[in-house]
Amino acid sequence: MSIHRKLLFTGIAVALFFGAAEALLRVAGWPGLDDTGVFEHNDVYWIQDPNLDNLAFSHRETGGSFQVSTDANGLRAPNHPEAKDPGVFRILLMGCSTTFGWGVEDAETYPARLQALAREAGYEKVEVINGGQPGYTSFQGLWFWEEVASKYEADLVVLGFVVQDARKAAYSDLSQAILTGNGSFLKSNVLYKWRLYLLLKTFQGDLVVRTKERPDGGDGGVYRVSESSYLQNLRDLRGQIEATGAKVMHFGFPLERIGYTEQHRRLLRLESESAEIPFYDPSEEIELASRSTQLYFEQDRGHPNAEGCEVIAKGMLGFLEERQLLFR
Repeated sequence: MSIHRKLLFTGIAVALFFGAAEALLRVAGWPGLDDTGVFEHNDVYWIQDPNLDNLAFSHRETGGSFQVSTDANGLRAPNHPEAKDPGVFRILLMGCSTTFGWGVEDAETYPARLQALAREAGYEKVEVINGGQPGYTSFQGLWFWEEVASKYEADLVVLGFVVQDARKAAYSDLSQAILTGNGSFLKSNVLYKWRLYLLLKTFQGDLVVRTKERPDGGDGGVYRVSESSYLQNLRDLRGQIEATGAKVMHFGFPLERIGYTEQHRRLLRLESESAEIPFYDPSEEIELASRSTQLYFEQDRGHPNAEGCEVIAKGMLGFLEERQLLFR
């Protein structure tokens, strides 16, 4: 038998084997949704309600409330149209509720204060877009850029994903998207439609198909975004953002105590150094300052109060000026 025939028969046998394995996994319904599992959110993609006008949001931890205004795309104030005027320098800040400004008024969020401080410093043409969305990881951030944020013609995009990525849950965001058959995710990630590929990802530890006993507390669970997925999300985001001509900067949003974000924060620093991307991380300074000054809500240590947002905004403005990332 010629070598070509042998290769042909080998190829057919391999194709039949993998085809049969794929069929068996599908017939068996693997991976199936574990009824005992609890997802962090009802869906894997979401956006804040649009066109809110000083709507009162309840801050359950403090027992109070705060007012929220959003534009037609669900982005919080300060509001600006999608298209920017000539000569405007636009900064887009992306992140989770810490960027959104959970617990503080529209004018007190660090994006709003950054715009105000920049204009006071003579950068009169600076506009800041608050692209923070409560609960977001870099997984949602990648989708959000494609669907919404890219419309705002940013000159500089600050990626502040670390707080939610480093949180642990019963399932990773990626696992939830696959297990619930999210159409938007599968449309952009065709390989994940194949059961054999999912099996490989499960063996590699990138996919969780059975609950990891969160959110009961304790040390169980998996990162909402694994270390490898975190780095890939950041790289994909940078690629898409830079393709528009905008610059990218990484921001390790500071918690009152570094704590559980330390591993992802380390990865973010190393990635920034490797890619030669500006990286602003005031965590150590904030941790020291918060020991003597109330920068975070006493009943909600994950979110800065108005004073904390002011400190963060001032620090970021100084970093942007030092790195010559601002234009008048």
